[in-house]
Amino acid sequence: MATAGSKPGIFQRTSRFLRECWFELKKTSWPSSQELTKSTLLVLAAMLVIAIWIGGLDALLGLITKRLVGW
Repeated sequence: MATAGSKPGIFQRTSRFLRECWFELKKTSWPSSQELTKSTLLVLAAMLVIAIWIGGLDALLGLITKRLVGW
């Protein structure tokens, strides 16, 4: 036990931190497997759309640059 005016030791602080983490994890609501699958597919689809958009923009700007510079 810590004396008045001093902070608790590393093991006490670590133990308290882990207990608090476990307590907070118990309060968490986790998604179902079906919800997780849908969310994952949505994220992958969004990434694909963004990748196509950026790739198209890159190709277009590259074409414009080549025509302007004359490479």
